[in-house]
Amino acid sequence: MFTGFFLFVFIRLGFWQLDRAEEKETQLTEQAATEAAPPVSLYTASQEKARLSGKSIEDRGLFLEEVVFLRDNVIFEGTVGFEVMRPFRSETGEMALVNFGFVPGGIDRSVLPVVPVLTNINDLAGRAYIGEWANDAGIELYTGWPRITPTQSPLANGNIAQLPLLPFIVRLDSSHPDALPRFWPLTVTSPEKHRGYALQWFLMAVALLTLFFVFTWTQHKEQPDG
Repeated sequence: MFTGFFLFVFIRLGFWQLDRAEEKETQLTEQAATEAAPPVSLYTASQEKARLSGKSIEDRGLFLEEVVFLRDNVIFEGTVGFEVMRPFRSETGEMALVNFGFVPGGIDRSVLPVVPVLTNINDLAGRAYIGEWANDAGIELYTGWPRITPTQSPLANGNIAQLPLLPFIVRLDSSHPDALPRFWPLTVTSPEKHRGYALQWFLMAVALLTLFFVFTWTQHKEQPDG
């Protein structure tokens, strides 16, 4: 019973990892197609009904320089800090929250990081991002600007700033003159890793089955004849 139960579990986990690999491949293929599409304005993006995350955004307007959010608890290359986010208002009136990238934190929360001054306040170039926003608990604990925030959520941060932000983030292109260091992988676990995990589960199933047969054969050999 022990062998049968865990053999089923190991094989089931192996096939689950293979399914995850296929899902990741589909996700990467769809993302590549989205990223290859021509850039759109914030207005066009706001009307999109199809896949939006990853779509290239280009627009003219104005960054609201004084409204700076510092997304808390970000780690970049082993350093704890924040991601800098500012609202951008397009010439046609749409507003989106833009993530510039990482700045290292101070010695404690009372010492806020120095946020670089913008060199280009009129041009937006980046990619739309929609994710599972972190919990906004404690978002009202901080005041003033720059303001620490626990989440990227456009809704939560828009409510704090009293701004009608679109329901997605724009991640600033690394080529933009005001881009900061960043690490924004599409997926943490690649399809190859999932297949590697699947192979491990299948090998564990083979090992368990082998041990079962060895144990059964040994027990049989040790039994007296007759």
